[in-house]
Amino acid sequence: MWTTYARAGATADPHAPDLERYATGLALTTLRNGLAGYRKRGQRLKGNLITSPRVHSASPSHDPSTVTVADCMDTSDFLVYRSDGRLADDEPGGRRAALATVVHGPAGWRVASFGIQEVGSC
Repeated sequence: MWTTYARAGATADPHAPDLERYATGLALTTLRNGLAGYRKRGQRLKGNLITSPRVHSASPSHDPSTVTVADCMDTSDFLVYRSDGRLADDEPGGRRAALATVVHGPAGWRVASFGIQEVGSC
């Protein structure tokens, strides 16, 4: 999901079709709203987003339909830029804790919700 989001962020495209392959519900809405906001402000996302996801829990344990994934995302080189190529702000990226709920539905596994903490949280 994050790779697809980063790709969509390069043009701030809230309608990037691949987002639906990895996200659903609140997660998809959050990603699209974020991208739409960047587009409205003339901003783009650039750089590399480094993730290292791991399964935190799964339920039910015998045949999981919901999995919680924990990560310590590194956004040091994944920043917001203005249309003129300059950084949009002076907020540095960094390592931040993230937690996502992934559900199995008719279309397969999709991220249903996620939360990302402030820089330095992991």
